[in-house]
Order: sequence, then structure tokens, then C-alpha cells
Amino acid sequence: MDLCVLFGGTSAEREISLLSGYAMARAYETLGHNVTLLDPATGRIMGIKEYTIAPPHATAPTPEELGALSQGSVFVDSLTSQAVRKADVVVIGLHGVPGEDGTVQAVLELLGKKFTGSGSRSSAISIDKAYTKILLEAAGVPTPKWSFISSSSPEMLESIMKQSKEKMPGGIVVKPNDQGSTVGLTISTQADFDFEAGIRLAWKYSKGALIEEFIEGRELTVTVLDGEPLPIVEIAPEGGFYDYHHKYTKGMTQYFAPADLPSELAKKIQQSALTVYSCCDCRGYARVDYRLKPDGSFYCLEINTLPGMTETSLVPKAAKAAGMSFEELCAKILKTALD
Repeated sequence: MDLCVLFGGTSAEREISLLSGYAMARAYETLGHNVTLLDPATGRIMGIKEYTIAPPHATAPTPEELGALSQGSVFVDSLTSQAVRKADVVVIGLHGVPGEDGTVQAVLELLGKKFTGSGSRSSAISIDKAYTKILLEAAGVPTPKWSFISSSSPEMLESIMKQSKEKMPGGIVVKPNDQGSTVGLTISTQADFDFEAGIRLAWKYSKGALIEEFIEGRELTVTVLDGEPLPIVEIAPEGGFYDYHHKYTKGMTQYFAPADLPSELAKKIQQSALTVYSCCDCRGYARVDYRLKPDGSFYCLEINTLPGMTETSLVPKAAKAAGMSFEELCAKILKTALD
């Protein structure tokens, strides 16, 4: 088949997307498909051999650096290019906004193209962390206490910060409402931390900031592939928190797949992930993140509809624990797009 892999883009997760898209492109070429790479941020269309891969930096791109790439006309023209139109399936290796928020998916749906991952409605729901929280609470899925503040309502800063500190005395997490890879993240268990600076940092990457109760405990993630949960992966950063630096700096984090959990507890967490996947109307594949407290209670943080797909990312680790190679995982994702 002819495949067009979208990667890169203009989000703060651009560097990770370049790695994900390239890894998937290589896997599909190994599987015998004709693969074209397309970076909608620049409009560049290329073959795999034309692209030189580079590791991500230890810190995410700044909003100013990303601003140089944010040319809307180039992005839209790329999505309607011949590379996309002639492809049998468009493989979406983009992360963040735009790419994971339903914009790209809506264009492809209008073009009548088959593509990997969730549809436009599901993507728009899932990228919005605050909206996802509302759905989780309605579905009875435990999630940390939270607040939300829009950058268009700075006059509410003082009252929101005061309410959040009262509601979340054990620690606070502040993050952009529609980004991933822990970009723009602030975590503190100290009462005197610079709360306002954390919110304003999140606003640099998003129009809204999600304020969330910090849950002390183990970090777990569940991949759902075609409606079935894969083995749970535990993430154990070497000191500090699982931030951008720990994610993409070699040796800074240990991973355990499958996670060492009692079987009944593991089943409950996997079932919870299926509920999240279903209530967000996902398809193909997604990754649901959790925190597990020492007492065995667990809390869903968010869902990622286009999670990292480098050969060392969490989804491939879960697939490997289930006995699947990276190529087999990619083949399964492609099949769900065709189905």
C-alpha cells in the first residue's frame, strides 16, 4: 500500500513527533509498504532515505521557537497535497496541537481518507484535559481533584489559586490543558512554590491551565490497542518527576513491563483504561495514564490518542510485553485504520 506518514508539525512535541513518525515509517517500509514522509509544518515531502533523524533536546522547544514554524497556510496546504490524496492510508505520527486535537483528523475525514488513530470528535475530546476530567467523573473513573483557568480570565487567578491550595493541600500539578510530553509542566509539594509562575508557564503553551492534585505513588500507563488492554507499564524516574527531561534523556528513567502488580489490581486498572477509552470514543490505539497510591487506590490522569511511537516509547514497551514486535504493533494499528 501507499502510506503517507505525517510527522513533526508545529506543537511543543515536534521533536518527539519526528522520532515517532520516522520509527513508524521505517517499520512500514520493512513490512513492504511504499512510504512517504510529510512534515506539515514546513510542507516538506520526502522519502525515508532523505530524512536524517536527530535525538530530541533535553528541553522542549520554546513557544518562540515554535512560532517560526506556525504558518497555517503551509499546514493546511500540506494536508491537501498529492502525497496525502494518493495515499491509501495516512499514518498520523503527530503529537499535541495541532495534530492530536482533531484538526488534522477533520480535514482527512472531509477528504474521505483512511487514517490511523481516533477520529476528529474523539481527538478533540481527549486533547482537552479538563473536558476529559468531566467525562471521567461522569463515568465513575477516579481522577485527581482539579481546577481550570483560562488565559482569557487572568482576573480569576487569585481566587483560583486560593481555592486550589485549599482543595489540594498535599501538592499541586499545573499543566497546559492541551499538550503532552509534560511540556509546560510544574509540580510542587511545597506550600510556598510560585503558583502563578506555573500557571503562566502553562499559558505559554495553551489557552488554558489545568490545576491538579498531586498524587503520591507509582506512575503507571495502560495501552489500549483495538479495544484490548496491553500489559501495564510502570514508569520510575531516577529522582524528581517524570518530566520532559526524564522522558527523553537516556538513563534518567527505568521502565517495568509488565508492572509488578497483584493480578486483580492490574485487571481493575486495565478495565478502568477500557472505560476511559470507550467514554472518549477512541479507536485504533491510545494510552491511559494513572497514579497508584500505596493503599492500592488508583487515579486516571489523562488519555493520549496519539502517544509516542518511537521504538523505546511506552506503547511499544507494552506491546513487547504482550509478545509483539514494533513492526507487528504498527501493522495492527494500520489494520484498525483499514477496518
